[in-house]
Amino acid sequence: SPAQDLVSQVVAVAGLNIRIVYPAACAFPAISVFRHLEVKGDTADVLLEVVGQGGRVHLLRDGEWILSCSLDELAVILKGQLLTEVLDYGAYELALHAAALLRNERVVLLCGNPGAGKTTLTLALVHAGFGFVADDVTLLDSRGHGVGLPFAPAVKAGAWPLLAKYCSGLDAVPICRRPDRKRVRFAVPKAFVPLPPAPLPIGCVVLLRRGRDSKASLDPIDPAHALRGLLNGALAPGGELSGTAFEALTQLIESTETYCLTYSSLDDAVRLISKACR
Repeated sequence: SPAQDLVSQVVAVAGLNIRIVYPAACAFPAISVFRHLEVKGDTADVLLEVVGQGGRVHLLRDGEWILSCSLDELAVILKGQLLTEVLDYGAYELALHAAALLRNERVVLLCGNPGAGKTTLTLALVHAGFGFVADDVTLLDSRGHGVGLPFAPAVKAGAWPLLAKYCSGLDAVPICRRPDRKRVRFAVPKAFVPLPPAPLPIGCVVLLRRGRDSKASLDPIDPAHALRGLLNGALAPGGELSGTAFEALTQLIESTETYCLTYSSLDDAVRLISKACR
């Protein structure tokens, strides 16, 4: 394609700068999903190129083919590749499967199994005034401090009506597909303020337990219970939990409030967490 038919963006995630180059005809909506992560400048650690051909798009990394997908899957595929870049080349001791929010200059971590409601609760808390730090993965450094990966949350179709009052305009966001063809919309937090990639202290860890008719409660839990919750789905560089990573986890647990949140109503969950994190 001629040069004028290409558009590009440089996005910064956890200290890595990644350039993504798209054919203009294939750029939307993927380019808008990462707009809030853009930085100015030409230097990048990695080059990702999108090439359109025969109704499919192909993703290349530094000139080498990685994978192919349909155009409506591109945003999800790129988000996955950006996560892979950070996990493979970023500086961290442990990657936690946890959403993260900011309150009073300290991080609130939300942990839970798939379906526990991390994404919907994160967006409801952002609506209530919490800062957005991460939708799904938070990196720990050797002191037990956290750096969030602030990718736009991918909201599954079943949660669109639930989030209507917390995410104005969600119904107008383009629909993307996951590789399993399930529909998602990327909810870029409107008031997103990029944080420097310096790790922040963690003030609160909340394990989520969502039930259909559960009475809402936020109960303190012992450190061992919280540790198990944090290790669930955690990834260490090279696949092995180092002594430094375990020490970082121990420091985190010893210096934070640890809770289990049982809930069915988002409003109740927001009220309880807001009260605990005042």
